[in-house]
Amino acid sequence: MEFVINQEILKNVTSDSHSFFYQEKEAFSGVNKIAKKVMHDVELVFGVAPQASTDRNRLGKNVVLYGTVDNSPMLQELVEKKKVELSEINGKREVYLFQVINRPFEGVEKALVIAGSDKRGTIYGLFHLSELLGVSPLVDWSGVKPLRKDSFSLSENYKYISKEPSVRYRGFFINDEWPAFGNWTMKNFGGFNAEMYDHVFELLLRLKGNYLWPAMWSARFSDDGPGLANAEVADEYGVVMGASHHEPCLRYGEEYKYLRGKDSIYGDAWNFISNRDGITKFWEDGLKRSGKFETVVTVGMRGEADTSIMGKEATLADNIQLLREVLQTQNQLIRDNINPNLSEVPRMLALYKEVEPFFYGDKDTPGLMNSEELEDVILMLCDDNHGNLRTLPTEEMRDHKGGYGMYYHFDYHGGPISYEWINSSYLPKIWEQMSMAYDFGVRDLWIVNVGDIATQEFPLAYFMDLAYDFEKWGTGAINKTDIYTKQWIQRQFEGVLSEDDMKKVFELLTGYTKIAHNRRPEHMNADVYHPVNYKESDHLLQQIDTLLNIAEELYKNMGSENFSAYFSLVYYPVVGNLNLQKMWLLTGENHYYAKLGLLEANKLADQIRECFKRDRDLVDQYHTIDNGKWYGMGLSEHIGFINWNEEGCKYPILMNVLPTSKPRLMVTVDGAEQHTEGPAWHNNKVYLNDFLQPDSVEASFTIFSLSDVDAEFKITCENQWLTCSKMSGSLDGREKTMEVIKVKIDRSLMNGETEGSIVVEMPYGTCTIIVNAKQADNSEFPKMTFVEMNGYISIEAEHYSINKEASNQFGDVKRFEVLQGYGKTLSAMKAFPTTEYYTPGKDAPYLEYHFVVQEAGVYELELYMQPSNPVTTDYTLFCGIQANEDEINILNTLPEGYRVDDSNWAVGVLDNIRRHISTINCKEGFNTLRIYAVSPGFVLEKLVINPEGKKPAASYLGPTETYYVGK
Repeated sequence: MEFVINQEILKNVTSDSHSFFYQEKEAFSGVNKIAKKVMHDVELVFGVAPQASTDRNRLGKNVVLYGTVDNSPMLQELVEKKKVELSEINGKREVYLFQVINRPFEGVEKALVIAGSDKRGTIYGLFHLSELLGVSPLVDWSGVKPLRKDSFSLSENYKYISKEPSVRYRGFFINDEWPAFGNWTMKNFGGFNAEMYDHVFELLLRLKGNYLWPAMWSARFSDDGPGLANAEVADEYGVVMGASHHEPCLRYGEEYKYLRGKDSIYGDAWNFISNRDGITKFWEDGLKRSGKFETVVTVGMRGEADTSIMGKEATLADNIQLLREVLQTQNQLIRDNINPNLSEVPRMLALYKEVEPFFYGDKDTPGLMNSEELEDVILMLCDDNHGNLRTLPTEEMRDHKGGYGMYYHFDYHGGPISYEWINSSYLPKIWEQMSMAYDFGVRDLWIVNVGDIATQEFPLAYFMDLAYDFEKWGTGAINKTDIYTKQWIQRQFEGVLSEDDMKKVFELLTGYTKIAHNRRPEHMNADVYHPVNYKESDHLLQQIDTLLNIAEELYKNMGSENFSAYFSLVYYPVVGNLNLQKMWLLTGENHYYAKLGLLEANKLADQIRECFKRDRDLVDQYHTIDNGKWYGMGLSEHIGFINWNEEGCKYPILMNVLPTSKPRLMVTVDGAEQHTEGPAWHNNKVYLNDFLQPDSVEASFTIFSLSDVDAEFKITCENQWLTCSKMSGSLDGREKTMEVIKVKIDRSLMNGETEGSIVVEMPYGTCTIIVNAKQADNSEFPKMTFVEMNGYISIEAEHYSINKEASNQFGDVKRFEVLQGYGKTLSAMKAFPTTEYYTPGKDAPYLEYHFVVQEAGVYELELYMQPSNPVTTDYTLFCGIQANEDEINILNTLPEGYRVDDSNWAVGVLDNIRRHISTINCKEGFNTLRIYAVSPGFVLEKLVINPEGKKPAASYLGPTETYYVGK
């Protein structure tokens, strides 16, 4: 007999005053509160609210029994009756048993038993029931409605035991919360209080997290509850509270600002040198107040408002000694006020910004590494605030007793440019960076800065699932982020959207986050993408318009009950991001065309105005849907940053063109900067070189108006192997300002010709387009050989000829793997295991590329790489390069003197690429190039090869991939 939930059972239980949930009086109050939330989930699914009772005599025939090991007489009784066996979860961390049993008590025929190894284990078990019923973890936070069901059942022998979470502490940081989150919570809850945090805690727990840093720009978590209500609710739910990297001893940053003063017992200086007694008292009172709750105590000290602890005049040794004294003082305070056994008190030191060198020291000054003050402390490492890990534990460091944590960012307020508005994080990048962190032993604490939470729900869910079940989603799950995305969409929209529509949502989520990965919306401006070279702006505009049309189609067909969830989780972040990207792309083209005097610039100016208006309308709509549920969450500045903060940001500058008085036209070659009006006494020839690539079958040129007087054109072509989409026409400069002429090639008709011409006659000139083409026979070269046709070769990293594995004496295989979708233009290659250092020529895997050049000589090799930081403090990130039979060149891909926060780093994180140029010697004809793995963190996306000093045309994404044999 199965365990069943259906409307009939729930209605019968209600009408007979028999309950469906057994609520023990001895249960943790927070567990009972979560059970009520799960009962509401059941009501959403079946339309009938289940009842709970503390009286066994009032239970129905089918019931849910829940309890926590060592805190449940009911579970103990079931053990004694041999109905359940709890030894499999006893002593484990956050684990639950989920089992169907027969006749647990008199009058009860079937029971679903949910037993937690601890409080959070029980809570996760209860929410597991919600998940099985199809309830999204975002049911409360985002109002995602579950699909109504008639019935749900589990087989009579059903038994499931959850895993221990992969990472011990897993959570997020509400940060940079003004103007968005702050306005939202003030409007909806009247402050940063327990009513608001109840929803945040529920979101965290439904996502199987357990750790939180609360909002701290203006809020005081331990005062705003009111009083300690925030902390008390967190503790009741089993949420482990922490504090940010510069808020030690359970005191939040705003508290000192609030309490300081010349007559304060805490003094009036956040300075451990001049105000040691006051600061120590401040910390002591924080530990006395909040040490009774489950927390991870932040230790260490930084200056106020994220500044350094000592002045610029202080030496590294001075800073290290002061931080040592701070830690000694804090450790003694923790012994005195929480637990005399320090090893039983979870503590964390954030090695963030300038604290990092205090830990490592230098060749002359030992740092705090291996100091007794940090023996049991979790050492929290950090990314560079833009999603790229900084230092990671070396093999020697990994036995540190306290373990390691990672502070990661989906949101950042700081240099070189902030990003706080809507989600711009890309799942493949999160996977690549955080799986490497785990591989390096960072497994005790993961926290991610999510800013205002809103619109970050998608990457946040991934981050939390990765931390909870690394075995499922981590290093062994290479290229599985698409699978995760599809499952996430299913959880939110099952039964709401058809399979085809869910595929469209998948296209939207992967599409917009990839575009944001290439350039975050706040980091966009008119000069990022090239307006014409390689058609990179036009191609991106086409992608954007396709995605915007899909978003609109789903918007129009979305039912009212699910509209809010679709709008907040999908439509707003998709359209907001893409519309802004489109606005800047159009601005770049507007400037370019206006400088040429083309009237198309005026039409583009109108489109830019429409994008700007849509941006404002979109935020306004976001603030009004669902009775203003999300009011405030769209208020972050996001247009035209020129500094790290919004001060001085510049909106698009629109250029308008006045028409000439004569009927003038201009011809441009699409994908290049060539243009002419065709005057006999100036340059009247342009070159169309697309057909130098043997796989190219279509190219184009465009005729533009410079005047609002009707102007006719005529096209002639004598080469039968070339055809144009139009041979004549006219432009009026008002409604019709441009005409794209497509050119097709039929190589079977070339008869040895390699050059053709197309003549465009215009009112005041004649343009001759020289068409260069090749009918190359490359059968002599093996497949995947790139052949230089137009002065350079561009190779996507995954298009290697040989991927050579290496192995050690233990048989461990080391090789490059393709990271699908990872790169800015296609994908990327990364060596695994990610923790290894390799020696080229001995144990290093390598990628071999084959290519053909027309002339021997010195060539430039430009590597396009993910902007990884070195995993150690030596600021080197090596790879090996070998051209033909030359010696292997081990080169540091980082610029000399590289540091996180310097100008080279800033370019890398804004472009989300790092380029490195070296030289290689090439032979005429066939060449080989090997790229060897050396340092961890080397991720290769693209290679460009060109004669020294003859660079391809400028662009943001780099030259599009050129021809290879078999393409």
